[in-house]
Amino acid sequence: MNYREAIFKSRLNRILGIVLGFFVFASLAISLLKFLYFGFDDGTSLGKAIAVPLQKAISWLYEHTQFLSLFWEYSPIPNHKALTDMNNFYFLLTYLAIFVAMAFKASGDKLAIRLARIREDIENQIIKESIDGKTTRSKQEIEKSIVVPNASIFKQIQQLYVAPIVTAVIAGVLLKFSGF
Repeated sequence: MNYREAIFKSRLNRILGIVLGFFVFASLAISLLKFLYFGFDDGTSLGKAIAVPLQKAISWLYEHTQFLSLFWEYSPIPNHKALTDMNNFYFLLTYLAIFVAMAFKASGDKLAIRLARIREDIENQIIKESIDGKTTRSKQEIEKSIVVPNASIFKQIQQLYVAPIVTAVIAGVLLKFSGF
């Protein structure tokens, strides 16, 4: 891809990462709030003492975030007691989509950093050619001659492969210690 296409791809990846990240994060956060609301009261007096204030806080959030009603209605509630439940599958997809959004954003950021270095090199090339007294090519001519290697989001190893596993292990340990 040429320089202009790389600029477009960088911006597109960043915007896509931010927009997808917002929607997926909102869905995941609401899923976790619904999980806490419905799953904290285990019938004991200690569970009820903890659950009642938590349920009031989540209820208050629900009432004051009606602009997110689509998320409140459709976000899956994970079921830790029945692992084969379809809601767990949808929750897992939502969870993994956060890391895909992060990979898009990181890919766009990495490409933007590379393009900033290329832009500086173009300016240096124009200055060098003008000092040498050669016929100076225009900035557009130099940009058209540049080939930027295509960067895939699947090369974002940290965001796509390592982070989901580490986060899931930490969440699993916290759920185990909290008594869920």
